[in-house]
Parts: sequence; structure tokens; C-alpha cells
Amino acid sequence: MKKVVGLLVATMALSGCTHRIGDFTVASTKNMNHTNSNHKVDYNERVTGKDVKHTVLIFPTGRSNMKEAMDNAIEKAPAAVGLSNVTVKIIDWYIPLIYGQRYYEIEGNPIYEVKEEKAN
Repeated sequence: MKKVVGLLVATMALSGCTHRIGDFTVASTKNMNHTNSNHKVDYNERVTGKDVKHTVLIFPTGRSNMKEAMDNAIEKAPAAVGLSNVTVKIIDWYIPLIYGQRYYEIEGNPIYEVKEEKAN
């Protein structure tokens, strides 16, 4: 019986949690010119960005930030101004008195702004 209880406690202590915060059609932390419809979504590419903060012993190194994770994802696709079909998750795991991580993970298809050429 003690082994079963010990195994359950160890499993709970070493487990982590993933929470899906939301799904968005379009999301961006960059300036987008939304008055025109000259945007192209690259459905063949999927980018992921994270903002990871660590916990050492019981001391966190900071708070993870959703905006930083979004910026990291957008910057992985050069010239992208936003993301389409976006999934936002927060992941948290901790081994008591040793180490843990908490981070936002944002994934989506990059959106590019298409420049209009002026006719002569």
C-alpha cells in the first residue's frame, strides 16, 4: 500500500499541466495596415514561439509573457506582420524543490503584407 501511495505522489509531483487559452483567426502584436486587404497567409508554414521562465528550487526567474511569445513566433517568419489560425497554450511543470518551467506557446500561420505596385 505504501508503494502505491508513493507512486501516486511521485506521479503527481512530476506531472505538468497544459491549458489551451484560446484559438484566434488572426492575432498580431505588430502594426498591421488593416484598412486594405493586401495580406497573404502562408498556409504551408507553421511557426511557434515561446516565452519560457524557469523556477529553480522555489525561486521563479520571472513571469512568462504572452506578448513575448507572440513576438517570437512572428519573428521566426521574416517580414511577417501577424499570425492566422493561432493557438495559444500555457504549459507549467515543476519538480518540487528542484526545477520547473512555465511558458506560453503560440503557434500559427504567418501573415505577410503584400505591397501594391503603383501603375504609371
